[in-house]
Amino acid sequence: MAEHPAIPNEGHCNRHGQTDGVEEANRQFFNSAGIAEHYSERPGAVECARRLAAAMLRVYPFAEGETVVMDFACGTGLISRELAPHAKSIVGVDISQNMVDMYNLSVRNQGISPDEMRAVCISAIKEDEEHLKGMAFDVIVCANAYHHFTSIDNVTKCLVSYLKHGGSLLVADIVKDRSSQDAFPPNVGHIVPHRGGFTAEEIRNAFESAGLHNFSLTEATKARARHATEPVTFFTARGDK
Repeated sequence: MAEHPAIPNEGHCNRHGQTDGVEEANRQFFNSAGIAEHYSERPGAVECARRLAAAMLRVYPFAEGETVVMDFACGTGLISRELAPHAKSIVGVDISQNMVDMYNLSVRNQGISPDEMRAVCISAIKEDEEHLKGMAFDVIVCANAYHHFTSIDNVTKCLVSYLKHGGSLLVADIVKDRSSQDAFPPNVGHIVPHRGGFTAEEIRNAFESAGLHNFSLTEATKARARHATEPVTFFTARGDK
């Protein structure tokens, strides 16, 4: 494999759908001056997104002109931009207004219609969220954000409510093992409650508790944390409604 991309600093995406202080801490962090504006410039960010999107394309049959996608915890749209050529439309969802603004600015600058690609800011993920009313998606993707969620069970159940019958949830995050314990520094615990990532069993339980079936989890790529001695492994998980 080519040289491992660096894991972007400060946790890759935002937290959603929680009721404790971690959600607000994430919102404040990602709305801080300069974070969204320079988010895509972090070392390794673009390459990591490219590899994770490629892994998603391997496990789900995206179809240009057909597949309707939600990019949950979309940030500035790194994953969305990789998937856009393979989808009919993408709606990014994030709790940070600054991130959403940068996402939509990038879309406008590329001359892309909001009917094809846009982002909305929500206060938290929940069923019947105002900005998502009436929407249903063929696939929902969430890359490098589950480690920000205190309860991945709650988030997964809410996401499943927005899937069409037969739709799929794709989650990419860090495999919990010896090397993953150094993926994030200790001082980000207030925004990254799962600093060591997840085991396959933890993700399987969250998916199956939400009513998903046909669970699969495969290695997506490896990346190096700036302060870690070994590369960290990322997984891609899929479950079908």
